[in-house]
Amino acid sequence: MTVGALLNKYQKEAEYHTVALLLGELLHCPFLTLSLRRDEELSDSLLQNFYHNYARLRNNEPIQYITGKACFYGLEFSVSPEVLIPRPETEGLIELALQFIPENAKVLDIGTGSGAIAITLKTLRPDIELTATDISASALKIAKQNADFYNCLISFYQTDLYPTTEDSFDLIISNPPYISPSGYAKLDIRIKNYEPKLALLAEENGLIFYRRILKEAKSKLKPEGFIFLEHGDEQRHNIIRLAEISGLETILIKDDLAGYPRYLGFKKS
Repeated sequence: MTVGALLNKYQKEAEYHTVALLLGELLHCPFLTLSLRRDEELSDSLLQNFYHNYARLRNNEPIQYITGKACFYGLEFSVSPEVLIPRPETEGLIELALQFIPENAKVLDIGTGSGAIAITLKTLRPDIELTATDISASALKIAKQNADFYNCLISFYQTDLYPTTEDSFDLIISNPPYISPSGYAKLDIRIKNYEPKLALLAEENGLIFYRRILKEAKSKLKPEGFIFLEHGDEQRHNIIRLAEISGLETILIKDDLAGYPRYLGFKKS
């Protein structure tokens, strides 16, 4: 069977674009140039791998876990079911934080997962000193692999939220777990069945990690330091209240590109 014949077989399917991406990955061929190889014969072993991966796709497994890759802010990251797939919404969090990071700043990424936030920031701002934490050893292994791939010097710590060092930071950034138990039950099966529960679920109606992060933030921030958080649709006012209780000043309230409440920024005054 040729490349063209296989693609024609799935031409009318809703996930045709995803099918083409699967095939392109096996051929080590970018999607946009796949059409140039339509007459190429596919080996039996490659077809077997394709049908195996297609079955995984039909079983609602995210293509990022099938290929082991996810794109974020123009970079490609290794991912596995041990880490959350980086979302486009989180790119907005990075864009906001970049406006407030001073030169040679010390920055902390809490709950780094694949390392997407930390590595992207370090790539864009090589001058900053970056620390990243995660409670999951498996997640940190992937984050370190991604950091090595991009030659990013980042200090990684396996810990619950803050590192045990005495460091203070110019800026803290985090996209913590924020799905409440009731919200988790309603998640799309592609998320609930495959992405790590540890990176999604949060008690106290999704607020427990915001409360804990903000409670310690003032002692971890340098004078005039900032903290930027991504959050769920209905959590904004409660998070602002938690920040005020912790003595932080709200400096930024912003929706994502789809118009949903998504980002908050606070300052140690």
